[in-house]
Amino acid sequence: MFRNSSILFKRFVSFNLQRYHGCVSNEHIKVTLIGGMGSTGQPLAMLLKQSPLIDELCIYDVRACKGFVHELNHIDSRCTVTGYCGKCHLGKALHNSRIIVMLMSVTKGSIQNYSAQFEQNAPLVQTITEFIGHCAPKALIAVGTNPVNSMVPLVSEVMKRKGAYSPNNIFGVTTVNSVRANTLAAAALGLDAECVIVPVVGGHTETTMIPVLSKTKPCSEFTPEIVEKITRTVRYGMINVAKLKTNCADSLAGAFAFARFIISLVKGLRGYQGIVECSYVRSKVHPQLKYLSNPLLLGPAGVMRNLGIPKLNDYENCLFDNMIPILINDIQRGEKFLGVYDPPICNLCDDKALPERCPNSVCTRNPPC
Repeated sequence: MFRNSSILFKRFVSFNLQRYHGCVSNEHIKVTLIGGMGSTGQPLAMLLKQSPLIDELCIYDVRACKGFVHELNHIDSRCTVTGYCGKCHLGKALHNSRIIVMLMSVTKGSIQNYSAQFEQNAPLVQTITEFIGHCAPKALIAVGTNPVNSMVPLVSEVMKRKGAYSPNNIFGVTTVNSVRANTLAAAALGLDAECVIVPVVGGHTETTMIPVLSKTKPCSEFTPEIVEKITRTVRYGMINVAKLKTNCADSLAGAFAFARFIISLVKGLRGYQGIVECSYVRSKVHPQLKYLSNPLLLGPAGVMRNLGIPKLNDYENCLFDNMIPILINDIQRGEKFLGVYDPPICNLCDDKALPERCPNSVCTRNPPC
């Protein structure tokens, strides 16, 4: 009796998923969180564990994650959780991943000089991306390691070197900006936050993100004073939170925003229709900017269609024009990094003729199969 009830319930869930979301793929979806034991990774993992759309969630970190993974598997959802720690197990974590989320960071805290933050995190991002190019070249890559403005171009250049580059597969996750803008706009309009959508274009720093409040849905009746206040709060949201917290900045809001974006990617992979999110991607919508955050239509191939920049009013155009040279500089920083940085050779390769395949499993020069 109970066995039959379980079968009927699974059929009911499957029917309703198809009824309310259109075509649903049966593809096995594995999501891997690189840096999953961090202050954003842990709450993000718990949120993703609850999704019925994800089959396997893999936690990877240099720190031990066995206990955390064991506890997550006590949550009664269909998603199973696996975990790996240490550089020698990175290949296993990436194997068969459809979505890879980069959360790792060398830097501590969030209020840091942009250049220092990039220089510290860039070598780590390069190393991880090289493994992705070798172990999961067709995966969708969601880049959350800051500074995103430069890290996405860096990831793209590494994937080009590995012969695994697709501009539709690499995303800079900027969803937290939209989440903040939606919340603030809803409060100003006296509406429920779940009903309000504000596109945020540009980049992912306080001087490059632009909430397009003139295109707020369902309505955009703001005074100039309210527009300036919301814009300023969205731009400096992470900094303001970091001043009130210790070493974890906006980890909870960030985890919520990451979960929203990752689930949208999963829906796209499963064939759901009309999935639109703002993200920082390779772009041709502006002649001066190779990368830009703006609304995208997501699908089985990642970016199905770039929806371009919404029509901006005078105030938003002024902000956009001012951010162009800043964003260009950020993009060039990421693109040029590979020309000035060569990852260190491992101990087994150092001062020796490089073997056909280095026996050291963590060597970044010849990552193992």
